[in-house]
Amino acid sequence: MSLYDTVLGIIFLSQTGVGVLGNSSFLCFYAHTLFSSPRSRLLDPILVQLTLTNTIVLLSKGCPLVNFYFGNVYFLGSLGCKMVFYFQRMSRGLAICTMCLLSIFQAVTISPSNSRLAKHKVGVLKLIRPSCLLSWIFNMIIEVNVPLHITGSRRINSSHTGGFEVLYCYREKMLKEIIILPSLRDILCVGGMVWASGYIIVLLYRHQRKVQHIHRTSRSQKTSPEIRATQTVLLLLSIFVSAYCISCSSALYKVYEIHSGDWLVVVSTFTALCFPTISPFLLIHRDTQIFRSCCASWQKPSLHS
Repeated sequence: MSLYDTVLGIIFLSQTGVGVLGNSSFLCFYAHTLFSSPRSRLLDPILVQLTLTNTIVLLSKGCPLVNFYFGNVYFLGSLGCKMVFYFQRMSRGLAICTMCLLSIFQAVTISPSNSRLAKHKVGVLKLIRPSCLLSWIFNMIIEVNVPLHITGSRRINSSHTGGFEVLYCYREKMLKEIIILPSLRDILCVGGMVWASGYIIVLLYRHQRKVQHIHRTSRSQKTSPEIRATQTVLLLLSIFVSAYCISCSSALYKVYEIHSGDWLVVVSTFTALCFPTISPFLLIHRDTQIFRSCCASWQKPSLHS
């Protein structure tokens, strides 16, 4: 095991560990907040789904790379490779759908009373939980063909041709018919995110201009919970789209450039893991209820000591 492999193993171990810890902490603090004040917010199911999806992404992408770079190269058999790649693809699609749902429902939530969306706001917001459930079912179904194109570990398939190795597994080149649905899903979800983000930015700009004269003489301008939540969603979207574009560009270059080396897999995976690692800490910091619960749990041991 070289120094290069050791450094990469430590990087991915730290990234995966911090991300899993952050998402687990968010779920724990959210559960504590829910029990202390049973009134749940409209977008809470989507945030919980996002946290669960982040955990699946981190475990399915990070753990295999940690094992690989720490010297356990052939730790996955044929079944292990099929399961790992299925969860990677399914969680990736679920993350895109979840962010699309979060952006669209946030846009509906803050829509003014005189807008077209306001007429259907009550009915649309009732679709949050069914939409979350359907996103799970949809992504589990459209990625069901992925295991058929994972033929096992590198050692088992060292003589195969017509495919390519992805560090620890061997994957055949997928047919165009198989990637049509995931590609359409990505295009529609990214389009939905762009539309919702533009709509939210316009609403925030109008709101800022409308109330600017009220706070002109005030030194302490308090941001309302709705505006703070909207700003958090926009920040999450910007981080997600940036990481998504870099990861997709690296993955596409890897597919079409045979002699690109393994460094593109490293870059693609690292950027893909950035969002699920950062987002839970951003949610904890930006969510006032969860942040207060977090601070209270940290202050209790110090008071007793």
